[in-house]
Amino acid sequence: MNDGLMRFMRAHGQKPAPGQRPVTAGALAGLCAGVAALPLLVWSDALATVAAELSLSDRVLAAAYPAIALVAGGFYGAVFRRAANDRRGGWLFGISYGFLLWMVGPTALLQATLGRPLVTGTSAMGVLAANLLSGLILGLLFRPMHRLTQLRSHAR
Repeated sequence: MNDGLMRFMRAHGQKPAPGQRPVTAGALAGLCAGVAALPLLVWSDALATVAAELSLSDRVLAAAYPAIALVAGGFYGAVFRRAANDRRGGWLFGISYGFLLWMVGPTALLQATLGRPLVTGTSAMGVLAANLLSGLILGLLFRPMHRLTQLRSHAR
């Protein structure tokens, strides 16, 4: 392939170079998003309900949620790469990703494994709202985190 065409494709998000670190940027943004969505889970009583259903303490689940969000953010960065770094559409990528995680994420998988609803009523609405909020924050923070990781890699 033509070298000029490769540079053009890379500039438009097709093949990020190692210095761009989209997985690291996604993981950092995901961690921030998980921490920001945690109060919504507590407020809606979803955290306590899920913890009771899984026979875990609230504190263990509260500590696990940001870790799960960190992994989900890293996966977001790995899948969308520079396409998610869009100033105008990043929030849409993020909130759509949050909806996708609600549809097929850990809560849905646990419900399928257990064979019964894990959360219902207000708690279920809290889980949906937390996933959407987390996705929105992930989409909004991906660009600044991406810039931060690029600055850190250029400083070395």
